[in-house]
Amino acid sequence: MSNWGVSVGILGFGGVLSQICPKFIEDCYPLAKLTRKVTRYEWKEWCEEAFQELKKRLTSAPILALPTTDKDFVVYDDASGSGLGCVLMQKGHVIAYASRLLETHEQNYPPHDLELTASVFVLKIWRHYLHGIHCEVFTNHQSLKYLFSQKDLNLRQTRWLEFLKDYNAHFQYHPGKAKVVADALSR
Repeated sequence: MSNWGVSVGILGFGGVLSQICPKFIEDCYPLAKLTRKVTRYEWKEWCEEAFQELKKRLTSAPILALPTTDKDFVVYDDASGSGLGCVLMQKGHVIAYASRLLETHEQNYPPHDLELTASVFVLKIWRHYLHGIHCEVFTNHQSLKYLFSQKDLNLRQTRWLEFLKDYNAHFQYHPGKAKVVADALSR
C-alpha cells in the first residue's frame, strides 16, 4: 500500500484515536494537509517524520496492551462490502486490530452472512486468546444475537454454528455508528 493510502487510513481513525492517543491531532496535521484537493501530493521529509511518529504511538504500550488470561475479552467486528474489520479489547484496552479484504465469493454474501463471516474471522485469528474464555462479540447486525436459536439455517451458517459452539462467545448488538474503529478497518 502506498504512503498516501496508509496516511488516509490512519486519518480515518481520527475520531477514536484522538481520544486514546495523546497529541494525535497535532501529529496527523501534516498528513491531513496532504489529503486536501487544492494541495499537490508530495511526500516530504516532514510527512515521513509525522507518519513514523504516528506509527510509533499506535503500536506502543499506551495503545496496545498485553492480554491476561483471567479477564474476559470484548470483540468489536464489522463487515462492509469490501472487507472485514475487528478490534480485540480487554479491560478497556486494545489488544489487537485485524482486517482483511473480502474474497470474491464473499462479496456476494447477504449482510447477515457477512457479519457472521466477520465473527468467524475474529474467532479464528484470535483463537489462542479466545478459546476457553468468555468473550462478548459486538456486531451491528441484530439478528446474530439469535443465531443459536434460529431454525432455518443455510449450509454455510450451519457449518459456522458448529465452529462457534467451541467458543464461549456471547453475541450482542451494538449500533454501527458506535463501532468507529472496526467500521474504519472494514472499509
